[in-house]
Amino acid sequence: MAKSLHCNDVIPGCNYVVSAATEEEVMRQAAEHTRLEHNIRRITPEITAMMRAAIREEKSASAA
Repeated sequence: MAKSLHCNDVIPGCNYVVSAATEEEVMRQAAEHTRLEHNIRRITPEITAMMRAAIREEKSASAA
């Protein structure tokens, strides 16, 4: 099952959404987005925890 993260759940007002097969890939892409778009150069353990908590399981089309 795919995973997703809506940046708005961590940084209000941001419409970026990342989807990937694994939590690790979601985290990698979200960290890159955070650095590039929000100018947050150091991803602290607190930011990492907030990002991990915001990851959702995507429902498959057949399950919807």
